[in-house]
Amino acid sequence: MILHDTDRKILHRLQSNLPLVPRPFLELSRELNIDEDTIIERIKFMIENGFVRRLAPIINTQAMGREATLAAIKVPEDRIEEVSEIINKYSGVSHNYLRKGRNTNIPYNVWFTMSAKDDEELHRLLKEIEDKTGLTVRSMPTVKKFKIGVRFKIY
Repeated sequence: MILHDTDRKILHRLQSNLPLVPRPFLELSRELNIDEDTIIERIKFMIENGFVRRLAPIINTQAMGREATLAAIKVPEDRIEEVSEIINKYSGVSHNYLRKGRNTNIPYNVWFTMSAKDDEELHRLLKEIEDKTGLTVRSMPTVKKFKIGVRFKIY
């Protein structure tokens, strides 16, 4: 399946903030010179076909007074699906990835991000995951953000 030029134009623009107006896609239609219904139709197409996972805000957990961490676990190959399902049941988990690197000094293969209302709850939830899986969770909380987000050249 191939994206049309219209799709690329829409995708390129969607990487920036959506206008905070009652009809953001109408605003985009004026900006891109593409009919509003076409924009909505093409976005649905791109979501349904896996080009776009979802449209959602990036929440600044720290600004909201919440705590967050990047966590990693060394999971035996035969338990990856099971452990991932346990992790995914937590509403504070925003990402959960299987990673395999060439560096054998880093044994962790399942990485996830989790947020919670405060540090106490975050540690409690991570401990719950340890108890449910029998595996040690390595927590690496954010000390300072240098960059978040990426913009791909889609044209």
